[in-house]
Amino acid sequence: MTLVRKKSGFTMVELLVALAVSSILMSLMYQVYRSQLKSHTTQQEFVEMQQNLRATLYLMERGIRMAGHGPNGGVADPAITVAQVDNIAFAMDITGGTTLEPSDGDTADPGEQMNYFLAGDLIRNASDGNGDQTILAIDEIESIRFVYKDENGTTLDYAALAADDERRKIRSVEVILTAKTGSNHMIEEKDMELRSEIKCRNLGLN
Repeated sequence: MTLVRKKSGFTMVELLVALAVSSILMSLMYQVYRSQLKSHTTQQEFVEMQQNLRATLYLMERGIRMAGHGPNGGVADPAITVAQVDNIAFAMDITGGTTLEPSDGDTADPGEQMNYFLAGDLIRNASDGNGDQTILAIDEIESIRFVYKDENGTTLDYAALAADDERRKIRSVEVILTAKTGSNHMIEEKDMELRSEIKCRNLGLN
């Protein structure tokens, strides 16, 4: 008598269970990968945003610090002509003269009237013939705030700063830049704020 051994294999139920388990494992692996990618992308954007904000703040510091510069006279009084929460304009005499003495006694030369303001993008107009230039795009900046202070460090009222006499009191300007990552669904929202108080060393000398 010959015995025939029955070949065993996977049943349909076993195959379905294995497929379900594999699907769950693949889904978990994808979620882990997606989470790590999101974290890495967010960190990259955060570092880039930080660098952009710092570079912008440095540029603004250099300009605002020179407000009212005019060793030969000729600078408008008050030198800060606009002092609003998200808009500052000022004059300085820094060009038009000689190599040894760049100032020429007026603020009519290119680059001597400076304006920073928020209009979706952060705009800089340096009166140099290039018009309004974007220094931070709308997706890079959430807000900007200028805080104006007198010689005692007291914050001046925005409404009052419409008057020349009140703007003559300005001795320092605090710049507060705020930005947020998360411009798309792959990036976590993350806030960043940079601030700098700039001493306007040329104001109040007249």
